Amino acid sequence: MVPNSLGPAELLIHYGTDTQKKDLLPKLANGTEIPCFALTEPTAGSDAGSITSEGILFKKDGQLMIRLNWNKRWITLASISTTLGLAFKLKDPENFLGKGADVGITCALIPSKTPGVELGKRHDPLGSPFYNCPTEGHNVEVSVDRIVGGIDGAGRGWQMLMDCLAAGRGISFPAQSVGGVQLTTRVVSAHALVRQQFGVS
Repeated sequence: MVPNSLGPAELLIHYGTDTQKKDLLPKLANGTEIPCFALTEPTAGSDAGSITSEGILFKKDGQLMIRLNWNKRWITLASISTTLGLAFKLKDPENFLGKGADVGITCALIPSKTPGVELGKRHDPLGSPFYNCPTEGHNVEVSVDRIVGGIDGAGRGWQMLMDCLAAGRGISFPAQSVGGVQLTTRVVSAHALVRQQFGVS
């Protein structure tokens, strides 16, 4: 549910550059790349406006880069991911983009093997057999090409997150709930019919 409502593929379909789509979408579709999306932090849930993860723009050998630091929790598929979607606040102290020092929330796709990326041990808060893990990044350096939508996507993360989260909240959660109710109804009604007390079901 999560990767399909808020994940690299969903973001790329709506906001990615043609190059990003051609490179990653086939790999995400056939399982060559395993996605996750790191939004939640110890003090920030779906409220993306309160995240503290940060990226700072700088130049290295003439190329515009981002230096990232983050601390995320409860990230679906994080420990086995190969492509890590990341929401962070982008800072541009030297105003390379001409948008001021605080560019705003931005989404980027980071290869999990990038130096400085840490994929943590699995959380198991509900006894669920699903990968749910922390991830941290310490001085992770990537090209601005990693921003979803390229340079034009810088600072547009809030719109991206709200659009994609709305799909998850409006479709995936209700569908999951209906499925759970159907399963419960089937199990309880079958038990009620088979189980007998005083000679009746």
